[in-house]
Amino acid sequence: MANSRMKKTMRDMVISLGVIVIPITVAVFFISHQPATPVPTISGASFQTMLTAARSAESFPVLAPVGLPTSWHATSENYTMPGDAAADWHIGYQVPSNTYAEVEETTEPIGNFLSDASSDATEVANVQIDGVTWQEYTGTTPAALKILLVRTATGSLTELVAGSAPLSDLEQLAGSLKG
Repeated sequence: MANSRMKKTMRDMVISLGVIVIPITVAVFFISHQPATPVPTISGASFQTMLTAARSAESFPVLAPVGLPTSWHATSENYTMPGDAAADWHIGYQVPSNTYAEVEETTEPIGNFLSDASSDATEVANVQIDGVTWQEYTGTTPAALKILLVRTATGSLTELVAGSAPLSDLEQLAGSLKG
């Protein structure tokens, strides 16, 4: 009698597992085969409008990349006018390696900027790009800013090129900046 009860219990367990595993497998299959959501890009007109506004309001030369390959896609832009907060100009890119690179110009001191960005970046080296010295920082937080190239321009202006992109891409972006 114990043997037939054992067979019935085993059969019930296999049926229960099938009832659980089959829907989970089907759900995982459909979720994993969904097309990736494309990263939204910004238009050239929107970028030019924001750049013009920043350049007309600031006393410092607002930098913008010139001559980047068409495989670089602008994904974000922002301009904060000086006032209660530091002036800040930002443009972000998705680069061909599907990683992120950004340009940031701010009147906020680098220490404050890194604290605000919750970054654990530490300075590791100096990098020469087109005859200009940038300080290279590396960190792990936030994930989008693993490498930062920083230079202090005139006065309290800090220029950053940062991202999760390879250093070579960040150097290319830094080298393309024109005022």
